[in-house]
Amino acid sequence: MEKREYIKRGFEAHYKRHSQRNEDGFCIWMRPGVPDDMKEAALGDGEWSIWKLIPSTVSEEDIEGLEEEFGLQFPQWYKAFISTYFHYFDSAPSQPSDDPLDEIEGMHNPLLCKFGYLPFTWDSNDAYILCIDLNGGANEEEYAIVQIDHDILFDFEESTTEHAELKEAMEFLYPNFKAWFDHTFLES
Repeated sequence: MEKREYIKRGFEAHYKRHSQRNEDGFCIWMRPGVPDDMKEAALGDGEWSIWKLIPSTVSEEDIEGLEEEFGLQFPQWYKAFISTYFHYFDSAPSQPSDDPLDEIEGMHNPLLCKFGYLPFTWDSNDAYILCIDLNGGANEEEYAIVQIDHDILFDFEESTTEHAELKEAMEFLYPNFKAWFDHTFLES
């Protein structure tokens, strides 16, 4: 199956699996400030809305701009991930239709990127930054997902830190992006 279609099906399954509403109409997919085109339903005064997935308009040119900013070439799985649907999932930077790349750009970390670690999300407690280790092998199926405590990053100087020091602080999580995606969106 093509990567974008796999991501699409995973997003849709995850959204559907957790879209139950309580007797007051509330559900896990509620947010304030949802763009009008992403509103499934507004509640109360309309500030809070249940959001819905809508097809992304993030282009290859948009992704190339991010790659230039990060100084990295993104794996195909990640490109599909950030360009399939606009969403507000908690397990990844939100991508609202009115500013889909803002939180992704906010993930940029010069030190991590310098050594080939693509930061792409936070853990559920916002303590660890999850990264795709682009140093992992000959193809992206070998690019492990690792994490680093963000507080540790304050101990490293960008100009003097060696790759081995940073690698030592990394903790292995998954063998590749697809394994992380499957665990996060298909098994949860």
